[in-house]
Amino acid sequence: MGSLMTVSSETTGLLVWLVWILIGVFCALCASRFTGGRRSLWFDMIIAVVAAALGGYLSTQCLGETPMQMFLISILAAIFSAGIMMWVVGALVSHFRK
Repeated sequence: MGSLMTVSSETTGLLVWLVWILIGVFCALCASRFTGGRRSLWFDMIIAVVAAALGGYLSTQCLGETPMQMFLISILAAIFSAGIMMWVVGALVSHFRK
């Protein structure tokens, strides 16, 4: 079980990846709810999951000294990157629909 939760610059456990994916799904559901369903939920989920996983992974490569710091920073980075990506995609979609 310990290897599933490992977070270091060399290795990232499976449960950490699942947490990042769940953050992306939650962000996509929130974005879909706030936009009133004007965009596809599957499109939002793909964008948010990729952004959250990428943000979480890149933060473990660059930030934090201890495993707990890396985990917490990666969670914050996943939330931030998924949120920013949903905002950017929403702005682009509304711009090109005009």
